[in-house]
Amino acid sequence: MTKSLKRRTFIVLIFFFIMTFALIGRLIWIQSINSEKLAMAVERQSTADIILKPQRGNIYDVNGNILACNVPAGDVFAAPKFIKNPQKVSEELYKYLNMDKDSLYKILSNKDSEWAVLGRSIPLENINKIKSLNIPGIYIEDTFMRNYPNGKMLSQVLGFTGIDGNGLYGLEYSLDKYLSGIPGREISLVDAEGRKVGVPSKLYKPTNGDNIVLTIDSVIQSYTEKAIKNAYEKYKPENGITAIVMNPKTGEILAMANIPDFDPNNPQKISSQDYWSNPAVSSIYEPGSVFKVITASAALESAVVTPDEQFDDPGYYIVSGHRINSWTKLGKINFEEAIEKSSDTVFMQVVERLGVDAFYKYIQAFGFGTPTGIELPGEASGMILPKSKIYPVDLATMSFGQGIAVTPIQMITAFSAVINGGNLMAPHIIKYIENGDKIIKEYKPQIVRQVISKKTSDTMKYILEKTVTEGTGQAAQVPGYTVGGKTGTTENYAPGKYVASFAGFAPVENPKIAVLVLVKNPTQNGHMGGEVAAPIAQEILGNTLRYYDTVKK
Repeated sequence: MTKSLKRRTFIVLIFFFIMTFALIGRLIWIQSINSEKLAMAVERQSTADIILKPQRGNIYDVNGNILACNVPAGDVFAAPKFIKNPQKVSEELYKYLNMDKDSLYKILSNKDSEWAVLGRSIPLENINKIKSLNIPGIYIEDTFMRNYPNGKMLSQVLGFTGIDGNGLYGLEYSLDKYLSGIPGREISLVDAEGRKVGVPSKLYKPTNGDNIVLTIDSVIQSYTEKAIKNAYEKYKPENGITAIVMNPKTGEILAMANIPDFDPNNPQKISSQDYWSNPAVSSIYEPGSVFKVITASAALESAVVTPDEQFDDPGYYIVSGHRINSWTKLGKINFEEAIEKSSDTVFMQVVERLGVDAFYKYIQAFGFGTPTGIELPGEASGMILPKSKIYPVDLATMSFGQGIAVTPIQMITAFSAVINGGNLMAPHIIKYIENGDKIIKEYKPQIVRQVISKKTSDTMKYILEKTVTEGTGQAAQVPGYTVGGKTGTTENYAPGKYVASFAGFAPVENPKIAVLVLVKNPTQNGHMGGEVAAPIAQEILGNTLRYYDTVKK
């Protein structure tokens, strides 16, 4: 063997040994170091990883009637790599998924996509039709969709959920952390056609959401909604009607209704998304003469006036050189009669005695200017001028509810304090939250503060009863029951535009219910609180009192 041949043989052997060691090293790396990564890649090609939705909690009224629940539905998914004929499948499926055919085809023909969501909370009828097609690569997870069995009832209070099941408005939104639950997860093997094989290899069960029980009574809610619906047809208000029914002793909301409203089962089928919000807590308005209840309570509690003190109402009052006209001209009357007949002139005189500091102390003590804290989203604070910017004319007009803006929930809460013995109660619409049979959170009546004495409260109840029997609120009388209340009419920032309102309660001797009704810019059959809002309150009060007598004894 020549020297050059030996050298070539040696080089070949070295090269052979290098390649051998390289192959051995590669095998070791594949089988040990990188085996987990490769196994995961294989698993991704042969498994389906699906999020399991928890059952959303139900919402009930105080008597256990279902207000929001879940009905069977399905989520539809696709593994595009298993779809053999995307065009044909798109033509078969699109009509059951609320999708257009071209969009569905684009998803199904994208072979780079391992997994795609085609639809969530698809109605059971459509799900059954999709199942009957038995298309490889199309998966269905049995789930549910949110349902509101009473349709429009309590729509702005309940709100609604999105397509993903999360709360978007109302209590569905503000209580979402309780209602939504915790998702689970399922990992299953699939065959070459994308169908599940055997039992799931990994299963993490979802945790269902908590149930919510409200203070709302569906019977009283029905009475309230029927009353405002009838009134809506009669008075044709441009900006709707709001009504709230409260237990004045506890702050519990028994009914809360607005019109226009919407069907939470089909929330998109409305002319304006403004209907989704809840004016009972989110809108502000000048309360007008209903606010005289607050001024009168503050004046009596501060002893700057007595019920029988005499005044003169010539139809106007001069404040800092400005003549402010009153809608009344009553001549010689006492303070009690000034409340009953709603004399602006007398209230301007009384608030002058009370003064800015004392008046503002009571305004704030009654809860105006700050949210009440009710468990509903979107609550407004109202609008009150800073005390430092109040001039005598401002003070005068505020005494009869102009130049101050409040929310309906603030007004009925403050009104309830006047007639319940003097306690400002925190309004609440939730009774308790439960998980299974266990109550995990209870909302008990809460006294925020005592605003006026029981003596002043009793005096106001007597005067407000006479307002209904002899004064401006006579249309609120309910035969067989004692009713008290106060009317309000405010020009709503434009000539000929009015907010007609009425706040009432019954029975006078032991108030069980308080009602506030607002009719915003009525266009037919009157505009005064006594002629428009009081009859609505009368219907709600009458039906509720008779219901209590027959069922709630």
